[in-house]
Amino acid sequence: MAQKHVRVPGPDAGLPADPAVVRRRPRQARARLSAEALQQAFVRVLLERGYAKTTIREVAAVAGVGVGTFYEYFGNMRSLAAKCISEAVRGAERAGRAAAAPLAGQPRARIAAALADALVAAICADARAWAALFLLERQISTPAAYRDHYEAWVRMWGELLAGAADPPPPGAARMAHAISYGWISQSLMTAADPAALDVATLREELLRALRAYLAAADAA
Repeated sequence: MAQKHVRVPGPDAGLPADPAVVRRRPRQARARLSAEALQQAFVRVLLERGYAKTTIREVAAVAGVGVGTFYEYFGNMRSLAAKCISEAVRGAERAGRAAAAPLAGQPRARIAAALADALVAAICADARAWAALFLLERQISTPAAYRDHYEAWVRMWGELLAGAADPPPPGAARMAHAISYGWISQSLMTAADPAALDVATLREELLRALRAYLAAADAA
């Protein structure tokens, strides 16, 4: 008898070292659309059913593709989930860089505010999805993948702050990222309804913390 559902495999069943590695990178426009549709469908099903109840068959159906198409690009559900997390992180990084890079030569407080504003806007624009992905990242990401995401944002902070008229000392980027990432992610993960968060207050509290830290960063 045919299996009714394709269930999520065990935590480490057949996984590569980096679960975000895809089987085949889509090169043609139609293939890219199929891979992107699977990612969008995964997030939709994740929000409706939760990760444990999400099936490959359901994700494929929501994406409008066959199960065989899923396996052309992703080895299992965890690899698709990891890819979604990775793409979300990279998208927010691009938004942050685009907002703050034009301010090179300006005071570091202004650059930090622009970067924080961009991250809050990018993440809170789809707060429920980001809350789910933040929580899921802690379940499925390998230590190496988590470090890669974290260090990418630390580098972003470091490169942008280094271009300020008053660049902070080495190490300040890591703390600035810890402040912003911790406040945003924990605010979303602990909210009863992430979409109902008071984004203005979240932003103001974040900027206050960043301003205070950067103002004191030169102290011995």
